[in-house]
Amino acid sequence: MNYKTKANRIGNESLAKLGMRMIDTVDKSGNEDAKVSKFYVNLVDVNARYQIAIEVGNEKQVKEAIDAKYNERNVAFMQMYSYVQGLLNSPDADMKAAAILLFEQLDKYGKNFSKDKIADQSLHYGIIIEALKRPEFTVAKIKTLLTNGVANLNQLQLDYELLYMGRGNTTATKIAASNLRQEMEKAIKLYLDEVTWMANSTDNEAWITLRSTIEQRFNEVNVSMTRKKDSSTAEENTSPPATV
Repeated sequence: MNYKTKANRIGNESLAKLGMRMIDTVDKSGNEDAKVSKFYVNLVDVNARYQIAIEVGNEKQVKEAIDAKYNERNVAFMQMYSYVQGLLNSPDADMKAAAILLFEQLDKYGKNFSKDKIADQSLHYGIIIEALKRPEFTVAKIKTLLTNGVANLNQLQLDYELLYMGRGNTTATKIAASNLRQEMEKAIKLYLDEVTWMANSTDNEAWITLRSTIEQRFNEVNVSMTRKKDSSTAEENTSPPATV
């Protein structure tokens, strides 16, 4: 059986399991020489990085949080816009003047600019909020009872930007498993070659046992793949015929 070829054929997650099982096998083997070889040390190093890369991240939860904050920010702005727009017809001259002053800033990009690019939307919100935070609008905000509303919109904008930028930074720094796969395969093959060579050349029972156990780890991965394949085939065979 060509175990090195098998390492090329299994999936990313199966390769991660194989790496963990190989290391666990060596650690429990009692073969101290096997634990200090440079190829084993290399395997441990590559495997540690590969396991991090293969981890299922929380991308879905982060996206949901970003979408929720995006919607919350939009609702807060729309409510403020409609509220101030309604005050433009206030019979109170001072209230109307305050509304006119504030509405000029709120209406810079219209009531709804959600069709603009995501980056442009955040830019628009930022410009509007920073304008409303200026001292010359303090009295108008107090008159229209919008001091807390503007502060809330500002916080929603900050929260959204923090989530959005955080996701971008995480994506930029995380190494994809596919980028490390070739290195992981090579580390496994090099160590398997070493164990095989030591078992054959020394005829030492510890190395022979280790080789056999590692080969068993390969077999376990193969059985797992076969069962998955058999299960898929069974599902196909029991599926109802397609209707035309």
